[in-house]
Amino acid sequence: MGLIMGVLTLPLAPVRGVVWIAGQIQRESERTIHDPSRIRAALHDLDAKRQFGLIDDAEADRVEEELIERLLAAEDRPHLPEAPA
Repeated sequence: MGLIMGVLTLPLAPVRGVVWIAGQIQRESERTIHDPSRIRAALHDLDAKRQFGLIDDAEADRVEEELIERLLAAEDRPHLPEAPA
Protein backbone atom coordinates (compact mmCIF):
# COMPACT_ATOMS: atom_id res chain seq x y z
CA MET A 1 0.00 0.00 0.00
CA GLY A 2 2.88 2.42 0.76
CA LEU A 3 4.39 2.03 -2.71
CA ILE A 4 1.05 2.66 -4.40
CA MET A 5 0.37 5.75 -2.28
CA GLY A 6 3.88 6.99 -3.01
CA VAL A 7 3.33 6.68 -6.76
CA LEU A 8 -0.15 8.20 -6.62
CA THR A 9 0.93 11.18 -4.53
CA LEU A 10 4.17 11.79 -6.46
CA PRO A 11 2.66 14.73 -8.39
CA LEU A 12 2.08 16.45 -5.04
CA ALA A 13 5.77 16.30 -4.09
CA PRO A 14 6.53 19.86 -5.30
CA VAL A 15 3.61 21.19 -3.27
CA ARG A 16 4.84 19.39 -0.16
CA GLY A 17 8.30 20.84 -0.77
CA VAL A 18 6.95 24.39 -1.03
CA VAL A 19 4.89 23.91 2.14
CA TRP A 20 7.97 22.63 3.97
CA ILE A 21 10.06 25.60 2.80
CA ALA A 22 7.32 28.03 3.83
CA GLY A 23 7.21 26.42 7.27
CA GLN A 24 10.99 26.77 7.64
CA ILE A 25 10.85 30.44 6.62
CA GLN A 26 8.05 31.13 9.08
CA ARG A 27 9.89 29.35 11.88
CA GLU A 28 13.12 31.28 11.24
CA SER A 29 11.33 34.63 10.98
CA GLU A 30 9.50 34.04 14.27
CA ARG A 31 12.76 33.05 15.93
CA THR A 32 14.42 36.21 14.60
CA ILE A 33 11.55 38.54 15.52
CA HIS A 34 11.37 37.21 19.08
CA ASP A 35 15.13 37.07 19.69
CA PRO A 36 15.77 39.13 22.86
CA SER A 37 19.30 40.08 21.78
CA ARG A 38 18.00 41.53 18.51
CA ILE A 39 15.29 43.46 20.33
CA ARG A 40 17.86 44.87 22.78
CA ALA A 41 20.05 45.88 19.83
CA ALA A 42 17.07 47.65 18.26
CA LEU A 43 16.48 49.51 21.54
CA HIS A 44 20.14 50.54 21.59
CA ASP A 45 19.91 51.77 17.97
CA LEU A 46 16.75 53.67 18.79
CA ASP A 47 18.50 55.37 21.70
CA ALA A 48 21.39 56.37 19.43
CA LYS A 49 18.97 57.80 16.84
CA ARG A 50 17.25 59.76 19.58
CA GLN A 51 20.54 61.18 20.89
CA PHE A 52 21.64 62.27 17.40
CA GLY A 53 18.24 63.82 16.67
CA LEU A 54 17.44 61.43 13.82
CA ILE A 55 14.04 60.64 15.31
CA ASP A 56 11.65 62.82 17.25
CA ASP A 57 10.66 61.98 20.81
CA ALA A 58 7.07 61.02 20.01
CA GLU A 59 8.10 58.51 17.35
CA ALA A 60 10.93 57.20 19.53
CA ASP A 61 8.53 56.68 22.44
CA ARG A 62 6.11 54.78 20.21
CA VAL A 63 8.82 52.52 18.79
CA GLU A 64 10.39 52.00 22.22
CA GLU A 65 7.03 50.91 23.63
CA GLU A 66 6.58 48.38 20.82
CA LEU A 67 10.10 47.01 21.31
CA ILE A 68 9.65 46.67 25.07
CA GLU A 69 6.36 44.82 24.54
CA ARG A 70 8.12 42.47 22.11
CA LEU A 71 10.97 41.96 24.57
CA LEU A 72 8.63 41.10 27.43
CA ALA A 73 6.68 38.73 25.20
CA ALA A 74 9.90 37.12 23.96
CA GLU A 75 11.10 36.46 27.49
CA ASP A 76 7.80 34.74 28.35
CA ARG A 77 7.81 32.72 25.14
CA PRO A 78 9.33 29.23 25.03
CA HIS A 79 12.46 29.20 22.89
CA LEU A 80 12.20 27.45 19.53
CA PRO A 81 14.96 24.96 18.80
CA GLU A 82 17.48 25.83 16.11
CA ALA A 83 16.53 24.72 12.62
CA PRO A 84 18.73 21.89 11.33
CA ALA A 85 21.28 23.02 8.75
